[in-house]
Amino acid sequence: MRTPELVLVPALVGLPAAQAHEVAMAARVVAVDPDPDTPATVEGTVTAQQPEAGTRVPAGEAVTIWVEPDSGGGGGGGGGNIPRVEPDKPLDGAGAN
Repeated sequence: MRTPELVLVPALVGLPAAQAHEVAMAARVVAVDPDPDTPATVEGTVTAQQPEAGTRVPAGEAVTIWVEPDSGGGGGGGGGNIPRVEPDKPLDGAGAN
């Protein structure tokens, strides 16, 4: 059995989400949202990633990114893909209330 080719995870934090997806693909990894049931977030800025930049992973591996929506005028916000926590209702192990 062949051992998988390892690639370096790129630094995605601080990049616009759309650019983070492009950089990830160029590095042969896939940037994904924490919730696999939602479409890929392409607007906003990457605030965190897992695994961290510089980690060696098999080519094609998923890199989870957390995106904060850009604060460009307008009101209200969708909150991006960051879970909302109610003070009296902690998240369960799956990240849901």
